[in-house]
Parts: sequence; structure tokens; C-alpha cells
Amino acid sequence: MKRVITALILAPLFIILIWYGSFRIFASFIVMVSAICFFEYAQMAAVKGIEVFRLQGLILVLIVPLSFIGSLEPVFAVTSLAVISIFVSALTDPEKGVERLAYTMLGVFYIGICLAAPILIRDLADGHKLILLACCGVWGADIGAYYVGRAIGKNKLAPKISPGKTIEGAIGGVALSIASCFLFAQFFFQEADTATVIASGLIGGVVGPAGDLSESMLKRFFGVKDSGTILPGHGGLLDRIDALMFAMPVFYVFLELKGFSF
Repeated sequence: MKRVITALILAPLFIILIWYGSFRIFASFIVMVSAICFFEYAQMAAVKGIEVFRLQGLILVLIVPLSFIGSLEPVFAVTSLAVISIFVSALTDPEKGVERLAYTMLGVFYIGICLAAPILIRDLADGHKLILLACCGVWGADIGAYYVGRAIGKNKLAPKISPGKTIEGAIGGVALSIASCFLFAQFFFQEADTATVIASGLIGGVVGPAGDLSESMLKRFFGVKDSGTILPGHGGLLDRIDALMFAMPVFYVFLELKGFSF
């Protein structure tokens, strides 16, 4: 019940933010999400006995998405200093310094780079619609995989990482992902061409689950069930957006290669 209530509250708020929020409001929201996700990542690592350099890592995670908004010169200055400070901090811990450095940078690249993609997409023409189109692909894949997997799933997709996922569910997820994107385009994004709609569905149905499995791999390695407890019934924020974190960058690359011409 908590899971349903949380989804019913947060989903409409998220959609309203994307549809009506300005670019800067949306970018600020993504930066806030990045900070929370890095905190969750650091907490997971701590369970494994790994203490990342939290302050420097947080600075970098905040700066990377912001680097796509304004001038790059100050971003380069602060980013380079933050990276150098991480290395200097590692010098104070000869035994685990390199390990802490590596895990810190992993978190920065995983969260900071992936969450920069929604900002880039939002800045495009019809960016709010493109983001929701990509979300429909990911959400459709998640729903389709769950129900098809429960109904007819027999063959495990990745038993060592996520035993509950099945190949049949994954196929159902791709089908519903594409259908969801076409449904959204039909009612809210009629100017989108067929290639973009199909691409968003395929990316949501194939790349999205890869993001989900990747985060599950991290959780299994760190020895935790959820990335956090911020969302009642859902776990952590990272648990909820892991698929989007992979789907959005790939979708953005597709749009750039396509030339974003309808």
C-alpha cells in the first residue's frame, strides 16, 4: 500500500514539474536528485566498509550536471580543484586511499554524468515532451516486465543479479514500452516522428532494464537490499531512477545523431 500511495503522489508531481517547470527549475531539481543519489551511494559503500570522499564527491556530482547550463570556465576550475583534492585526500590514507578514490570517482561518473542527460534533453525544442516520452518507455517497460514476468515468466534473465527478472518479462517490457510511447505521442506529442517514438520505446525497454540490473549489481556487491529509505515502499531514490539514468543518455545520443529534425 505504501508503494502505491507514494507512486500516486510523486508521479503527478514529477510530470507537472517537467511539463510546466522552467529549464532552470528542472535543472535545479536534477542537481538536487544528484546530491541525494550520491548520498545514497556513499551510504551503500559504507555498509561494505568503504568510505568515499563525500564532500569532494558531492561537489563534483553537483557540478557535472550544472556544467551544461552556463560557462564551462568556472566549472572546469572548480571540478579540477575537487578532483585534485580527492587525490590529496587519498594521500592521507595510504592503505585505502586508492580504493576510496576509485569508488568516489565511480559514484561521480555513474550519477553525475548520467543525470546530466535529462538537462541536455530538456534544453532541446519540445524538451519537456521528449523527457516524458523517454519516461513512458522506461515506465512501460517496468510495468510490462513485472506483469508478463509474473504471468508467464520461466527463464531467468540474470539470476545472479536479480533472480526475479525473466526473459519473458523482458520481452513483454519492450512491447509495452513501445506501446506506451506511441500512446503518449498520439495524445500529447503528435509532432514526434515514428523513428523517435520507436527509439524511445526500444531504449526504455532494453537500455532501461540494463540500468536497473546495474544498480542491482552494485547493491548486491555492497550487501544492501535498497539504496535508501527516502521513498516509502520504494526504497531509495536511486532505486527508482536507475533505469532512467541509463535510458536518458542513450536517448539524448540518439536525438543528436538523428539531428533532432522532425
